[in-house]
Amino acid sequence: MNAAISPSTIAIAERIPYTNADEAHALMQTSFDRLIRVLERLAPDDWSKPTACTEWDVHDVVAHQAGGYLSGVGYTEMMRQYAKLPKRGQLPEDAINALQVGERKKMTPAELIDELKRTGPQAIHNWAYRFHAVKWIHAPHPIGGFMSLRYLMWVTHSRDTWMHRLDICRAANLPFEQTREHDGRIVELVVRDLAKKLNKRLDGRGIILLLTGISGGTWKIGKGEPAAEMEMDALDFNIFVSGRFSYEEGMKRARIAGDKALVENAFKDLLILY
Repeated sequence: MNAAISPSTIAIAERIPYTNADEAHALMQTSFDRLIRVLERLAPDDWSKPTACTEWDVHDVVAHQAGGYLSGVGYTEMMRQYAKLPKRGQLPEDAINALQVGERKKMTPAELIDELKRTGPQAIHNWAYRFHAVKWIHAPHPIGGFMSLRYLMWVTHSRDTWMHRLDICRAANLPFEQTREHDGRIVELVVRDLAKKLNKRLDGRGIILLLTGISGGTWKIGKGEPAAEMEMDALDFNIFVSGRFSYEEGMKRARIAGDKALVENAFKDLLILY
């Protein structure tokens, strides 16, 4: 193991605790507040800049966010959006995203920000504390696996807003605000999901994942003694496992020691739901 990594700093990824309603609310609210602050800093020409979501510019990303928060205002709007049928080969959320973006193509930046401010707080409250009639529903997902709507509401909504704020900041060359308490917990929950997928791929072996930066940390993933270590910037890592970097680009940004083939094979065609 890398001598610079103290064993006392290595956490067990499988033991990362799940969230609860109060924490989910706090994570969503902070993600939302920071998104609004970024949007209010954008210059007029920033809204047409391309993002890492290759089919979307900044305006499209914000339109998706506005539509997403509107879906949390009540069951009627939620079901209207969820009823959007995907095209052949399209993920269900991609069909919903296309609906959200398409309905807002002609909205101005000010109108999008206003819609977010009107709907965001209510949606966050509902996702954390209401919608009990549907939170128990589980369904298979090609990326997330067998998952509940509660998971979508408590985990992925804050993560999605966090990730799209990063998309916007990088597109507009703005600083990405981070704190250990908020961003570190977002990343930790990503690692929790990652561990579930990698445990099946590592075939009884283990790796050390070291993510650098304010929101990073060090985790052991898998069983047995670690056979390899992977180090990467925490933000780059999230861009990678969300599918925004190609596999080749992600591996280029990673520093791997030990059994390189084990790490490369584990991350091949791997995606985490955002």
